[in-house]
Amino acid sequence: MSRRNSLRATLVLAAAVYLTAAGWFFVLAPWSSLWAVKVVPAVPFWMMAWLDNPTVRGAISGFGLVHFGAAWSWLDSAARNA
Repeated sequence: MSRRNSLRATLVLAAAVYLTAAGWFFVLAPWSSLWAVKVVPAVPFWMMAWLDNPTVRGAISGFGLVHFGAAWSWLDSAARNA
C-alpha cells in the first residue's frame, strides 16, 4: 500500500470514528440527566423551555442518526475504492 493510500485510509477511519462518537453523543445526551442538569440551565432563559421540549430532543437525536449515516457512507466509500 502506498503512503498516500495509507494516509487516506487513516483519515477516513478518523473521520468515521469522530462521526460515530458525535452520533452517540447527539443520540444519547438529550435524554440523559446531563442535559437537564448542565445544558438546559446554561442557556439563555428564552431557550430553556425550547431545549427541554421532547420534539427538539428528538430532532437532536435525529441529527445523531445523520452522523451514523455519514460515518457509514465514508467507510463504504473507502471500502469500494480500496
